[in-house]
Amino acid sequence: MAAQRNKSRLKRGARWLAAAVAVGLVSGGVVGTVGDFGFMQRLFDGIEHRALHHQATRLDRWGLQVFYATLRLSGRVLYPQAATLLTYYCEGQGDTLHIDARPLLRHPEVQQALRLHKPGITFRHQQSAGPFYVARRTDWGLYYAFDLLYIRQHPASIVFYDNYFFQPLARRSYTRFRVGRMQWRVNDGLIRVAYPRAKSFIIYGKVAMAPAVAVADNR
Repeated sequence: MAAQRNKSRLKRGARWLAAAVAVGLVSGGVVGTVGDFGFMQRLFDGIEHRALHHQATRLDRWGLQVFYATLRLSGRVLYPQAATLLTYYCEGQGDTLHIDARPLLRHPEVQQALRLHKPGITFRHQQSAGPFYVARRTDWGLYYAFDLLYIRQHPASIVFYDNYFFQPLARRSYTRFRVGRMQWRVNDGLIRVAYPRAKSFIIYGKVAMAPAVAVADNR
């Protein structure tokens, strides 16, 4: 009897957490207070603490799955490239994912990185990124999709590639999220709590370039 009551409480708690995460993401500030001491931040801090001590519960995993599923669904509209990659990772397919890289060539920051012959580009504006090109203004859609997009230029083609993975939980690497007036940060490693079978993979895109046409000098 006690076991049934505990199971019932667990189910109610899981439904509450799932609803709270969904409402928090959609409402844009209706639930909780502003900033790092808000409801969502306390929620994720608690989950992270338990996960770091190997005490993650079924409730934690369920809530995280709702969170990432919401990101994937909303991303289809806001950041389709990022949503596709996140889904591929969560499903644990692991094989190299070939993408259509032609739209990247139209991006002004990518064009600048190519002109400067940079070995890669980060789409998050920051102080510096070693030898890589830093976007002058953060492109959130591409930043969520590619942490660091590598570039290899050949005479007849351009190759873009990236290793898609999330840092381990103990690394304490965080991604910031903002929805309306709410903002919070999430340990990247929590995705492995939600999806233990998730696998890293290589993103690969190749664009063939037409050879330059020589123009005679008639002077």
